[in-house]
Amino acid sequence: MSGGVTSQVRDHGESALAWDEAAALLDVPPAALRQWSERLAFPCDIGRGGSPRFRRAEIEALRDALPTAHSVSGAIHVARRGSTPNR
Repeated sequence: MSGGVTSQVRDHGESALAWDEAAALLDVPPAALRQWSERLAFPCDIGRGGSPRFRRAEIEALRDALPTAHSVSGAIHVARRGSTPNR
């Protein structure tokens, strides 16, 4: 893999993380991240062509919300508000 190197998301100029990088930043198994993304629609997979990618801002907001939330869905609710561009 890329060893922690991020790429730029096309058309947005935002930093993006690969699936395994995002899971490592959250300190969760990649399967948990996949489940959250598919079932709870957050973080949003912005990858193209079968290569999952996530916005760094969404992952960092989720990472910051998880320790104090009572549930993953609660953390996602907080993270969605915290990662909204142009707030």
